[in-house]
Amino acid sequence: MYDRKLIGDAGEDFAAKILTMQGYQILERKYRSKAGEIDIIAEKSDELIFVEVKTRKSVNFGTPAESVTLEKQRHIRNTASYYLKSHGRNGGFVSFQVIEILFNQIENAF
Repeated sequence: MYDRKLIGDAGEDFAAKILTMQGYQILERKYRSKAGEIDIIAEKSDELIFVEVKTRKSVNFGTPAESVTLEKQRHIRNTASYYLKSHGRNGGFVSFQVIEILFNQIENAF
């Protein structure tokens, strides 16, 4: 048995480390506002990215990224808009990314 929150937190930690290795500065983790939540907000040069991290142990119910529904995308856009307004960020390039992480432990593999 595993703890879903523990797996999710480990996925977000890993995603933040990968982004840092790619030269991004992590501005926020688990950003929450009245509009919703964004897992990671990062910046590199003039690019601000809003990242949804999806972590799974299997693809039995689809890939992690497939769980980012249109409704979830709408919430992320609304939260990003709130973040931009509340932080006085009116210019620059903004993008949205999904980082999917699949933890797949093969017990007794050989």
